[in-house]
Amino acid sequence: MADWSARYLAALDARDRRESTHKAYIDAYTRLADRKTTASISLNPTSTSTSSPNHDEVTRLRQDLSTTQAARSTLATQLQTLQTTTTALTTSNTTLTSQLTSVHKQLAFLERKLKDRDEELKQKKKLVEQVQDEMIALTMELNALGREKEKLKNENAELVRRWMERMTTEVDRANREAGWE
Repeated sequence: MADWSARYLAALDARDRRESTHKAYIDAYTRLADRKTTASISLNPTSTSTSSPNHDEVTRLRQDLSTTQAARSTLATQLQTLQTTTTALTTSNTTLTSQLTSVHKQLAFLERKLKDRDEELKQKKKLVEQVQDEMIALTMELNALGREKEKLKNENAELVRRWMERMTTEVDRANREAGWE
């Protein structure tokens, strides 16, 4: 609700509270005025002589007053109905405003939670990528070490074979020289 309308409604409520302290007197006076007007019209003495212009004007004024009192009574009823409706709508508006505030708070909380969750997922994705990169690096290193091992194994086998040939040659030569052959 706009600020000006809230202030206006608050001013009306303050006026109503102020006037409600004298409501009993106002209602009693209004009823008395209504009865007086009704009684004046019904007790209007019929004159046998021709009406004076003053008397006609008084009668017309009394009829106007009666009509005005009836219109005032109707307007008072309408005012009461509108005040009740205004109170109900104000209460409804207050309730809806508080619900809207609550929904906005919940929305902000959920958006913050979603943002935190997204940030957490980004961090986890980075960690997974780092682990995968490290696994690839370790796999490449393991493959390189495997190739190096195989190369060293082959080289060692070649050295052992050559050494065995040499030793065999030396043993055969020593046997020949010693005559054991």
